Amino acid sequence: MLSGSVLKQFRTYLKSQVGHGWSVEGRKSKGRLLTRVSFRYLTGERSVVLLEIDFDADNQDDIVRTVKKLSDLMRERNIELSQAKELLCGGKIDDNGNAGINWKALQDEFINLERGDRRKTTLNGLKLRMERILECFETKPKPRNSEQLFRKYAELHFGESMPKGGMGRKRDMGDIRAFLNWAVLEKKYLAMEWLPITSRQCRKYIGVVSKNAAKTKVRQPVSTRDIEMLLEALERDGEHEMRGLVILYSVFGIRPCEIAKLEIKDGFARVTTLKQNEKTMYEEAEVRTIAPLNLPNLPKEGERILSLYESGKLKFPSRIEKVIAKHNDKNIPFNFDVDGYKPIGEKFGKLLSEFWFWKELKKKNPNYVAYSFRHSFAWRGSMETFPALPLRTICAYLGHDESTHLKYYGHWTSDAENKKRIEQANKNIVQNCSLAHAS
Repeated sequence: MLSGSVLKQFRTYLKSQVGHGWSVEGRKSKGRLLTRVSFRYLTGERSVVLLEIDFDADNQDDIVRTVKKLSDLMRERNIELSQAKELLCGGKIDDNGNAGINWKALQDEFINLERGDRRKTTLNGLKLRMERILECFETKPKPRNSEQLFRKYAELHFGESMPKGGMGRKRDMGDIRAFLNWAVLEKKYLAMEWLPITSRQCRKYIGVVSKNAAKTKVRQPVSTRDIEMLLEALERDGEHEMRGLVILYSVFGIRPCEIAKLEIKDGFARVTTLKQNEKTMYEEAEVRTIAPLNLPNLPKEGERILSLYESGKLKFPSRIEKVIAKHNDKNIPFNFDVDGYKPIGEKFGKLLSEFWFWKELKKKNPNYVAYSFRHSFAWRGSMETFPALPLRTICAYLGHDESTHLKYYGHWTSDAENKKRIEQANKNIVQNCSLAHAS
């Protein structure tokens, strides 16, 4: 152990290397004599940490080297001694002689502790983006500040699969900024050169989506004809449970997950509005009444399906019933804030993708998705109903406001549909003129 004149000389040498205010001594802990490091601030206050280094003459160089790293970290990052020790000894930086950053350790803490309460799908997306950050340091030249990191990330991962101006690029840039802000400002694990670029600077990497490209991203509703043929195919193949769900989603316009809170009494139905995202997941859910907007060749099918569900003669597919049961089982540790109701919609989409006729429809209409049935309710209500349903009525049954409807449900159209509406309007004009002349 260090003692006597040897200890006195060592302390003098230590101060010559790291400056005044630093001191070391031995402290027994769990049968070992470890090195206790203390630092005296200008205010006179002291901060103390215990290092996993034996307080022995053979370890003098190791002790000096470690204290010097602690001193450098405190000065460079304006942090306290305890934080510097956590950063150095907790694996947040690589002990390779130049205090290299252990990006994997930082990301694991950010994902598991800072963002651990996110739902599973959101967390998986975050993990993917964190892995992409690591890839930026596997190619040369390695980024040495945040500007270089963002540039390298865009070069490696922003290709044709992630179009300009899209949500993919925005999410990636947002998560990188959140991670770096947490590491620099909150935890002070990283120096100021890693402070993220501003959202304005991010725009050059996100890019701008053209108007024509934006149109292709609007969700396409399933056409009335395709819905009726799909229902016929499901009926013919005995897939009554899936057929019932397609009717609920297209004829009633509810969200796929809202079957978890569907209530039917005396032929009338209500659902709890289940729209869970980062903004709404902690808001109190609303209960709304729903009603069928029936299909031309199935004029009373909505009412019939409700009657079957109410009597218990029709149920949901067993795989979806299991998901709902898990949500409602109080004995299973299930966190709605984390997992949400999204698995119900995902399971429906999986079942739908397995059905042969849906595969045929997808070949001709690749933009069809499970959520397109809900959009078909909005389409038929405004474009195929005469007179068209008022906007506020459609929104009330769909469970969202007018601005949401116009932004996400009122954009899709096609040249064929536009031509059809113009021809119908011109036909009406001719008929009205003929009636006027006859009178």
